[in-house]
Amino acid sequence: MNNGEYPNRPESPLVTIADLVKPYEHEDGSSAGNARRGLRERLSYYSATRILLSLVTLSGIGYLATTQVQNAIASSVAVKSEFFAPYVDTTLTPAYQFQITNQNMAKQTVLGFITAPPSGSCSPSWGGYYSLNGAESQLNLTRRLVEYQSLGGASMISFGGQRGRHLSTVCSTPASLESAYSKVIAAYHVPAIDLDTEGGALNNFAAMNRRALALRLLETKYPKLQVWLTLPVASNGLQGNALGVVRTMLTHKVRLTGINVMTMDFGSPSANMATTVEGALRATQAQLATEFHRHGIHLNTKQIYNRMGATVEIGQNNSYGEVFTTSDAQSLAAFALRTSLRRVSLWSLNRDTPCTSTFGNQEIYSTTCSGTPQSNLQFSNIFSHALNGSITSHRAVIQAPTDISTNPANAPYPIWQPNFPYPEHYKVVWNGYVYQAKYYNQGSQPTQTYQYSYQTPWLLVGPVLKTDHAPVIPKLKPGTYPTWNSKQAYNTGTDVELGGYGYQAKYYTQGDNPASAQSNPNTSPWKPLFNLPGEPPLN
Repeated sequence: MNNGEYPNRPESPLVTIADLVKPYEHEDGSSAGNARRGLRERLSYYSATRILLSLVTLSGIGYLATTQVQNAIASSVAVKSEFFAPYVDTTLTPAYQFQITNQNMAKQTVLGFITAPPSGSCSPSWGGYYSLNGAESQLNLTRRLVEYQSLGGASMISFGGQRGRHLSTVCSTPASLESAYSKVIAAYHVPAIDLDTEGGALNNFAAMNRRALALRLLETKYPKLQVWLTLPVASNGLQGNALGVVRTMLTHKVRLTGINVMTMDFGSPSANMATTVEGALRATQAQLATEFHRHGIHLNTKQIYNRMGATVEIGQNNSYGEVFTTSDAQSLAAFALRTSLRRVSLWSLNRDTPCTSTFGNQEIYSTTCSGTPQSNLQFSNIFSHALNGSITSHRAVIQAPTDISTNPANAPYPIWQPNFPYPEHYKVVWNGYVYQAKYYNQGSQPTQTYQYSYQTPWLLVGPVLKTDHAPVIPKLKPGTYPTWNSKQAYNTGTDVELGGYGYQAKYYTQGDNPASAQSNPNTSPWKPLFNLPGEPPLN
């Protein structure tokens, strides 16, 4: 994607009596009158019983091998409900507020992408732009995830992506790679991760093996963790390198939850993207049936679809002439319900809005709008209403801290004041929650109610956590500026120091304490030469 379950596998890899007598099943659940079905239907009860006795006799010989396969697959083959999980381009500016219900109606969201940093060290970063700590101070990610979870949402973190440098290519051992994955899971308390493998990562065989071994270690540490594998797909299915990634995972017995394919950018104009997408999914299902069988995993058609996902690029794709429309979305939603396709995702929530006249030409790709006729969040609305399942029935791998702290000592930003002017992006704390100014305002309480949500000048970011603390403003080195003297007159532009902090006179002043700039900047003759907590960066 452009920055751009096999949770349940069979209890036994052996063919059961139910499998032998069950008709072959189409994706829509209907029976197929073919040789395979005929053979099954001709099996008499007597024949089936003989086969069962034979399997029992042979079970002693193959017990160890069978157990080894069982340990690598999930314990249930039940078909689970389909769910919708849109991607968010997490580092794209302006930051998409996925934690707000009127900007994200999905029960689960995929945040992309975790990559290696530009230094090439084995340390997780957000797209190479932010360290995990940097994402806290700049993006408030943990706070937003906690807010989203408090509303019933679940999050999945995606590693890799199209442009990022994959951690598996820089971490030299499975143990170091597993440690990098664990840092992300421990930081964000997510129940699932997504491994987006494309570009050069598809052909790095050493990295593939290292990643599979790291995932085995990770799944030991987090036995309930769901692991999705995301791969590019062509109109005729997975290509050789993508199939190789699947085989590596199965060979190393990674407990994959499912295989999600990027049904986008097929490379040729398509008059009907829905037909092309569905054809790619059918081809992938047939390929996975073969691969699963080779590894002792025997699932029927619906069960295989239930271990699959599809990610579409809404609107204009990167390939010329390929446009995924809202009509195509309705067709894919119906296909998912018909086949039991477990997951549908879109790239990305940032783009689920109509373009302005600047992007009226559908041949222009935008990261912030779709390039196809739609209403705001129309794609999300189609998929959310049709595919209302949940990513997981259990709680997060590690329960996120959701206790709200009203202790001022925990406030990471200033407490809101009615007489203080707040420019756009300023962050404040009020009644245990963090708010961010959508535009310049003064005197508008963050919790003030309005008829419509867009009328409030404040954006709810998330709760103040008990792990938060007041930020420390770095002090000046002694002697940087003269110490302010109440008896001295200061001209415009004069710099002084008070209490270790620098201030500059906005106009002629005498006797006015520079600290007044922090309580009422409108009337103070001084402006601070430092950023107040929550304040946008100084120009």
